[in-house]
This record gives sequence, structure tokens and C-alpha cells, in this order.
Amino acid sequence: MSLGQLHYTSAPPGPDGSGFRFTALTPGLPQSVLREAEQLIGYEPPRNAPARPSADELDAFPRAFSYSELSDGSRLLARTVYTGADYSGRWGNFHAHAVHLAPGQQLPDGALPVSAWESPGWATATPEGGAPPPLSVLPPSSGLDRDGLIAFAASRAPWLAAVFTDLQRQAEDETAPQIVLVERDSADVARWVVLASTVLPRRAVHRLTFTTYTRRPHLAGQRIIGVLPDDAHGLAGSGRRQRVHDCAVPPAPDGPEPTPWAVAAARIWSAGALELFQYADRLPGEPFTAGPLSALALCAGIDLPSPHRTAAARWACEHPSELSQEELEGLIQTLAEPGHTPAETRRTPAEPGRTPADPRHTPTEPWPTPTAPQPDVAPVPASPPPAETAALAELFARVGAGLRPEIAAPLAARLFTAAVRSAKPVRPPDRGALTDEVARRLAAELGPELRAGIADAAGGTGRPLRLLRMAGSLGVDCADLVPSLAHRLASALLADPSMYGGELDGTLADRPDLRSALLRELDAAAGAAPASVTVLLERAPLELESREALPYLRMCGWIARSPSGGGDGTGARDRTGELRAVLGAAGVSVVAHPPLLRIAFRLVWGAATPTPEEARYVLAEQGADLHRTADTWPFLVTAALNGRPGDPHTDELAHELLTAFPTLLPPRDRAALLLLEFARDLRAGGAEPGWVDRILGLRRAAEPVNPPVLEHVFGRLARQLVHDPGPGRELDDLIRGNDADLCAAYEQAAREDSVRDRLLRDPRFLAARFVDWNAHPQAGGAWGKVRGPLLDGVLRPAVRALGAQELAAVETALTERGGRYAEDFRAWNRPGALSRLGLRFGSRDSRTPGRRRGGDS
Repeated sequence: MSLGQLHYTSAPPGPDGSGFRFTALTPGLPQSVLREAEQLIGYEPPRNAPARPSADELDAFPRAFSYSELSDGSRLLARTVYTGADYSGRWGNFHAHAVHLAPGQQLPDGALPVSAWESPGWATATPEGGAPPPLSVLPPSSGLDRDGLIAFAASRAPWLAAVFTDLQRQAEDETAPQIVLVERDSADVARWVVLASTVLPRRAVHRLTFTTYTRRPHLAGQRIIGVLPDDAHGLAGSGRRQRVHDCAVPPAPDGPEPTPWAVAAARIWSAGALELFQYADRLPGEPFTAGPLSALALCAGIDLPSPHRTAAARWACEHPSELSQEELEGLIQTLAEPGHTPAETRRTPAEPGRTPADPRHTPTEPWPTPTAPQPDVAPVPASPPPAETAALAELFARVGAGLRPEIAAPLAARLFTAAVRSAKPVRPPDRGALTDEVARRLAAELGPELRAGIADAAGGTGRPLRLLRMAGSLGVDCADLVPSLAHRLASALLADPSMYGGELDGTLADRPDLRSALLRELDAAAGAAPASVTVLLERAPLELESREALPYLRMCGWIARSPSGGGDGTGARDRTGELRAVLGAAGVSVVAHPPLLRIAFRLVWGAATPTPEEARYVLAEQGADLHRTADTWPFLVTAALNGRPGDPHTDELAHELLTAFPTLLPPRDRAALLLLEFARDLRAGGAEPGWVDRILGLRRAAEPVNPPVLEHVFGRLARQLVHDPGPGRELDDLIRGNDADLCAAYEQAAREDSVRDRLLRDPRFLAARFVDWNAHPQAGGAWGKVRGPLLDGVLRPAVRALGAQELAAVETALTERGGRYAEDFRAWNRPGALSRLGLRFGSRDSRTPGRRRGGDS
């Protein structure tokens, strides 16, 4: 390898002129390089430097040691020193010695540029001959020793993380601000460059340009710029272009937050474990992530803040094979400790198969492991933040099984402690990760907190469940707290069945006492709100196996988990069969526990009402005494009062209820059932005369009557009055009663197809209806509203459809009834309005002695 040399100083006149000029050059250096180099290697003495310094004062002048990038991609490594007077005796001379590195070229053996600080290879005067040969080697400096650098890093601890943060930003973004280091000695700036070169990844180190001294930092193009305090005053407000770190004054407390990588690098430099930077550079992971560097630091016993412990744990979890067993155990031990690790127990890991140091990152030979304590390490909190706890739990789950008990137990204990004290869920290790001694200590320390957390009803049930499992693992007695927790848990499950999951299922498996208590709570809830418990059992796979009876819960379970269970209210199922099955699922006798029948009713029918047929069946099967004791007879009454009009089971059920529960029925319900029973008697032909008065009287007693009851009873009575009014004066009673609903039911019954068909085929029936519907022609009210529609809308269409022979038969039937019925019929049937008007607004009843106002068939 050959490095072209350049020498520049003030020289006497010669072929190349006089004054400041290149006095010695390796042949072949391009003119463009010389022009750029001339701008980079100048020197201005410090502001307060003596004008005519002595030899000792001259030696104290700062050295301008720089590494710069040229426009063609090549690099210039230069050392410029003040030499005092020139050949003519004028003061202000300097000598610059530089070497040129072609694009892509590095120093021999890959040495870092900063390693040439005060190298014996630098000249302070122009060599004889004028054309120095290319350099093949530039020996490293002997002034940057390990102990001195560690002491320097300790003295600059307040600034380390901030400077390393700016280095990271420069490596990640070429437009990041330059770093200006304010130091009284240019050698300290060189030490800063060593620190920077050590922490940066290898590919970033050789791109790091710097100068240890300049009077004009605003004109310098390097990434790191060293200035004296007197030259730093004009840099205020240059934050966008330059980041100034004045090591002569304390750093500002409100400065930017250092990056995690920078903090880890600062802690490692303070500990003097420089080999870790080389090791970390070979580990997997993105550059400048805190994980690898933090993991190695913690392996070596270097304490770090919680974010770094989190990053280290996550990285180790992702790359467990990158660490040796000894290193992994060192990491686990450090993570398990909440405070400082004593300095004498710290270890510096050596990568398997590799030497602990590598000259490619450091300017000197490999250094031994330090034993000095770290001055700036803060204790780790006893209760780590949630993110750290989660990372530790994940790491322990990954590698804990392969650790020795004495190594695993402390971290497992810390995870147990965090799980107890953390508000967020933390999965503790298995009990087997704890030694018996550690478990006893944890039980003593955490027992009161475990009991308090389990008893706490303000924060839901998730945390108490986790604490109960841990209490069981540690042997802390909490049996007295289980019933209260089970009660809260049952309430929470009924409010939100989706909360049933792995955490609860696992706790119930671990704690049979909690499972039994929960089932008892749900059984009690099923006795009060079976629908809610059924929904819970539909959505949650809660196992119901138990030695206890739990009849209500088992009935809910049958409905929830049987193919036909659940109830849809359509009546399409065999619900009486389901009722038997539900009562059978209870596992106890319904006779011994009558309330089971009421819950079974609610489970099978839900908000729906049994049909009268179903109600008759269960009344007959269970018996009136059981329904009376179970208080389920109101379900049966409701079934009767809501039965489908026209269903014969409706009035039959009413009769059976009146017989079974004569003293329990409220007066209104009893009157409504009597209405239905009377409809039954009408249907059977056993009703005594006075139907209308009887029904209207019962209606008044049952008000307000369910519409289905009225429709059923009035429909039955109306059909009876239309088809066979009986021997009494029922139609007159209907007219006199003036009940609009009953009159409307009568009209509706008269318009049925069966009536129309009978009118067409039965002359006597038609004649009887003519007589009935002409009764009381001047009556108003409800009858007045239906009489006309009956004559014109029902009777007249039927009469017009008859032939002459059928009409004659009708007139014959009317003649047989006596009076003027036949004559009135002919007049009513004659075309023209006057005859009909006479019938509607006149009354022949007073002129016809002995004529009946009602007729019969």
C-alpha cells in the first residue's frame, strides 16, 4: 500500500515561488487534490496565543489533526502544527504534513484514521529532497492508551450519551448537524474521536471525518469539529447546522433525549468494557439498535436503565443461540437484580472462538477487563415497568427451562413479584422455576399483597384471578376469599359472557374450590334469571360436572346445549317434551323442589306463552297441587287468556283452571275464564238461556278483557245467534245491550261463507234471518249500524241469487210464521227504494198483535 505525501509551509523562493506553498509532494498527486488540500490544511493560532511564543509555549499550541473527504471521493489525513517564525523571521508560520488516500483506500492494516494522532510518522519540517516517497505505514500513536481513554470517558460522562446520539444521527442521515466539541486541549478532541470510532459500526467509522482544531468552525466541512472555548461563542443559534457540546460548562438539562443505543454505548465506555463494541458489531440486528449492545453490557454486569433491559431481553429472546451459556446466565443474573451489580462480579464476555478484542475498532492493542465501578449507574426499580416485565417474561419462557435452578430462580422470583404488583397482566413462570427457599420467601413477602388484590372488587376480576393462581403456586392460603371472588366472577360473566377465556379457564382448572364456588353462584343466579345463565352457557364452554346438585344450572345447561333448546316462541317444537327433559336434567325431584317447575317453564317458553293445548297437557301431567305449590298456575291462566280464538282447547283449559284453582284466581281473571267457560257451554249446547246478558255481565267484571278472549267468546256467541238463536229472546237482548263489539261480531259471523251457503240452500233459514234482521228497524246505536249492512250486504245478494221456486219456498216459510212477514218480504224484494224505505223507517210491530221480535230457524 502507498500513501502519497504532502508537505505545506512557508518556504524561501524557489521554482514554485515563495511564501506558503507545497514544499514536498509525492509524484503523481492530481492538481485538483492539491487545490482542495490547500484549503484544508491551513492554521490560525488561538486568539489569546502569544505573538512570539517560547519553545515551551509553542509546544502547547493546539494540533490541527484532520481527516477530510475530497470532492473526488478520496480522503486526506493531515496534521498541522504551529512552528512560529518562518525562514525570513516572520511569525505565523505552520507546517502541514498530509497523506492522500485514494477512493476506497484505507490506512495500512485497516487502521482507523484517528489512530494516527501524534504518530511517529508525522514530520514537523519539510524533508530533504523535495519529493518524498509514498508511505507504506503510518504507525499508531502511543498517546491514546486504554487507561487514559477510560479516565477521559469517565470525566466526560455527562456529555457521552448526547455526543453518541449525534454520531448515530450523522450515520443515519448525511444531512444531520455537525458535532462541535469545545475543549481546551486539541488532544481531548482526538480522544473524543477515539471514543466515537470505537462505538460506531465499522462501516460508519471510516466515513467519519474530523478536525481536532479550527479557528473557523462555520467553514469546516468535517463531521466532528474541535474548537477552543474562545472560538465557541459565535456558534450560538446554529443548532440546525451544528450541535455544540461545550465540555467546559455543564450540559443543559433540557437538551434532546439521548437515543437508547447512545446511552448503552456511554455506559459501556464508562465501564471500560470496550471489547463489547467489537462483539456487538458482529451480532445480528439493525445498526444502532439497543438490543445487542445492551445484552452484551448486561451479560458483563453493566447496569442499564429499564428500556435497555427491555431491548436486551427481547433481542436475546429472538437470538438465544448468539450468546454462550455463560453469557446467557450472566444476562439472566443481571436482569434478575433490581439494583447495582457489584463491580467485582462483572464479567466481560468473550465470543466463542474469537479473541475478546479486535484492532479494527480501536487504535491500540486489546485491553483488559476493567474493575472500576461505574459512577453514573442508577439503581433499577424493584418493580420494573410493564414493558420490561413483559420482555423478561418472554425471555424466561424461551430460555428458562435450560437454566440452572440457582440462575433461574431469582428472575422467576422477580417475575412473580412483578405479576403481583403490576396493574397489567404478567404471566409468571411455573412454580417449578422457583426453589423451595425462594418460594417460601415470596410467600412471606407477597402474601398480604396477594390477599389484598384478590379481595379488591374495584378493578374487575382479571387481576384477582391471576393473583389467586399465584397464591396457589406459592402456598398462600386464600380459601376464605374464594366465595366473594366467585360471586363477583359470576356477575361479570352474566354481564359479559365473552370474558370467559383462557385465563379464567386455567384458573378454574388450577383452583377446584373457585370452580365449585362459581358453579354454586351460577346455580343461584339460574334460580332468579335463568335466561341470562342460559345465554352464558351457550357462549362459554363452562364445564358443569360437579358432585353438587346444581339443579337450576343443569336445567339451563340442557336448554343451552341441546339441539332443540333455547326456545324460539313459534310453538313448532314439542315443548311439553322439552319440559320433561329439562326437569329430568335437574337431577332432583320436582315434587321435592317445586320451584324447579317455574324455572323450567321460563326456560322452555321464555317470554312466549304456552298454547292452551300445551297448558292443558302440563296441567294434567304435573297436577294442580304441584302447579299451585310451584306458583306456575299463572302461566296456565295466561295461556288461556291469550289462546287463539276458535281453538276448543282455549275454553276447555278455562274450565279446567276454574276447577283446579277456584280460590287462587283474581276476580278479573276469574271473570275472563268464566267467559271462556260459557263459550265452551255454548259449543256443547249446555248453556242456559240469557246468553247475551250472561256474557255482557261477565265482560264488565273482567274489564279490561284480553282481545283474544273477547274474539273467542263473542265469535262463539255470534255464530250461535246467527245459526240457532235458541228459544230465548237472545237477539232482542243483543239489540238492547248495545254492545258495539258484540254487534260487530254478529255481523262478522253473518258474513261467513257457511251462512251464505245456508241462505242459498235453506229457505226456512233465510226466512228466519229476514225476520231477525228486520227487528227493531228504528233502533239506533250498535244494532242500527249493522242492521242495514246485514239486509243489503248479506241477505239481498243471497235473495237475488235464488230462482223463482226458491223464492216461493221462502215466502211459504214466512207465511207459515203468520202476520205480514211474507207481504213485507215481497215489498222489500220489489225493485225501487220506497218499499225499502218504508220497511227501514216504519214499524209494523205495533200493527201486528202477537208478533215476535225474534225469530228462529
